[in-house]
Amino acid sequence: MKIPKPLQKLLQVLPETPPTLAVVASLNLVRNQLWPEEDFAWWEGRQVRMAVADLDVGITLSYQNGRFVCGEMPADVTLTASLADYWLIARRQEDPDTLFFQRRLTITGDTELGLTLKNLMDATDFAPLFAFLPKTLRPV
Repeated sequence: MKIPKPLQKLLQVLPETPPTLAVVASLNLVRNQLWPEEDFAWWEGRQVRMAVADLDVGITLSYQNGRFVCGEMPADVTLTASLADYWLIARRQEDPDTLFFQRRLTITGDTELGLTLKNLMDATDFAPLFAFLPKTLRPV
């Protein structure tokens, strides 16, 4: 996935709060569809950062009182990949394990939390989230 240069520059200068709020709101809307059996006790109050290496930006999320919320720095764990690799994971065109072993997905910080999150990503069908994207960005 190649990001147009003007959009890339915009994403690099915007504060992280707007995209984090968008992700948090989307995850809360589809949480029961994506993970009907998951209680997220392992994430409760912990800070997870999803860093986008090629844009040098990211979002930090937490899970508190049954909802995803904007997280705070410093993060307990950071997962780092390119935007294209996150997109491949979301579309189930590549699994996180493969990207991890190819060093295209890295985990720093609390390894146990990171591996739990990586395994959740691998087991998740993110299709319900695609409804929130503009039609031109939705997978076919």
